[in-house]
Amino acid sequence: MKVSERVYISEILKIQKRHLLRKIEKEKSISRLYCITLPLWNSAFLEIYPYNELLSDIHKEKDITIVGMAAGKDDAVVMLRRMIDDLYHKGKLKDITIYFCGEDK
Repeated sequence: MKVSERVYISEILKIQKRHLLRKIEKEKSISRLYCITLPLWNSAFLEIYPYNELLSDIHKEKDITIVGMAAGKDDAVVMLRRMIDDLYHKGKLKDITIYFCGEDK
């Protein structure tokens, strides 16, 4: 599991960003954290998951890229809307994987 360098993060979580990134790196449980990821199942544009679900065995073999971190499900939905709006205005909707994986300069 990796976190994009261009990760969107809720204002309330920005203070804890470094701490959250360390816990994600060590694959430690984080309650109430919701993540927006690049599609895991090739069935969506971006997907929202509780972070702890991403640690489960069902996702073990997946190449997970976190592109957004939010404090709860409602916050994640609001953030997803903002992300899509931002990506639309930047003209990046067709190449979000390139945008979030750092190859787009």
